[in-house]
Amino acid sequence: MNYKQKSTEHRAQSTDKNNLLSISYVLFSLVCVLCSVFFCLSSAHAKVYIDITSPALRKLPISISYTGPEGAKEIPEIVKNDLDFAGIFYLIDPDISGAEITAKISVETAEEIKADVTLFDLINNKEVFRKKYTASRNILRTLAHSISDDIFKEITGREGIFRTKIAYIVSSYGKNSLHMMDWDGYSQTRVISIGLTLSHIWSPDSQYLVYSSERNKMWEIYSLNLRNYREMTLFSSKGINLVGGISHNNQIAFSSSKDGSPEIYVMNLNGSGSKKLTKSLGIDVSPVFSPDGSQIVFVSDRGGTPQIYIMDSDGTRIRRLTFEGVYNTSPAWSPDGKWIAFVGRKNGNNQIFMIKSDSTDLRQLTENRNNENPTFSPDGMFIAFDSDRDGSKGIYLMSINGERQKRITPKDIKAMNPKWSPYIK
Repeated sequence: MNYKQKSTEHRAQSTDKNNLLSISYVLFSLVCVLCSVFFCLSSAHAKVYIDITSPALRKLPISISYTGPEGAKEIPEIVKNDLDFAGIFYLIDPDISGAEITAKISVETAEEIKADVTLFDLINNKEVFRKKYTASRNILRTLAHSISDDIFKEITGREGIFRTKIAYIVSSYGKNSLHMMDWDGYSQTRVISIGLTLSHIWSPDSQYLVYSSERNKMWEIYSLNLRNYREMTLFSSKGINLVGGISHNNQIAFSSSKDGSPEIYVMNLNGSGSKKLTKSLGIDVSPVFSPDGSQIVFVSDRGGTPQIYIMDSDGTRIRRLTFEGVYNTSPAWSPDGKWIAFVGRKNGNNQIFMIKSDSTDLRQLTENRNNENPTFSPDGMFIAFDSDRDGSKGIYLMSINGERQKRITPKDIKAMNPKWSPYIK
């Protein structure tokens, strides 16, 4: 996030309410999908076929076959796309030998979609997973992502990210609106469009979006309940107030210039208990909690140039993290607490770097044009970010080693500042 951000007020249109209703339905229809599962077979002592933490990771050969109506053929294609991007599977055509696991997806469509999924271990000649799903037709993609998550978990023993969402900003004619989409760029929906800045974040349970907005010449922090699309004002004062991050116990870290220069504050998710943590002659912004809530990473120019700092969550033990470069901003903490991604300026462009939270092992992940605003997937395996490498700014994904970078938003919209949701149950 840059130090100076301008925001212009944009009146919400009548379609926003319908959009929010659609968002609520899509998000929480996940529960309906999972609750409608009426048969599941999985070994009580499931074998982990791929250890994704292993340095000698081998891709697992898997085939995916489909039987069912042409109108639902999108389901296996979505599953293939999900598993392919995970980077741990080698997809093999069902008619070609060589697969070690085969996934069979059988679909029936009437008023609802019914899918029967089985996983078969071809090496040990045994069925290892079977599950039936039902869902309404308008959440076909949600059903497919649920299948992908279950396959991923059966193979790796870990949760998949395929039902997660990404919130992001769309800028059009100088006005910003907050949008949300599936992790792969589909199902894009506008959430709200009133005086938005680039500052927003998810709550730990994925039920709220918290964001900063300028309305009636006041910079305020709001939360939006994604169940009932009700907005609540959390913090209002003179000056600029920008939300940073939220801890696992629902404390919000934010920056406010209500007393002069921007400083770091915390408050509860309901807006109560506001407390100031920093006091310096410089600018302190972009605070983000560590996964365990014990520390806060933030940006400060107290040393002369914008750099990344870390402090304990009560504001004590402030120490500098970055020492290379003269402009480092936009920190994001990895879910395991080991890494911090940030934006650093190099050769005149902004690039994404990662560094361990003990200030060692600095790595550069991007190098083409400007790349900014990194955010980790909840499993820590991927990073979403924005880039202007294709001319117009858009949202991209990459693995945490910087490989397999791809754009997921259309080139005809200016999209930026992604924030990856936690797991959506």
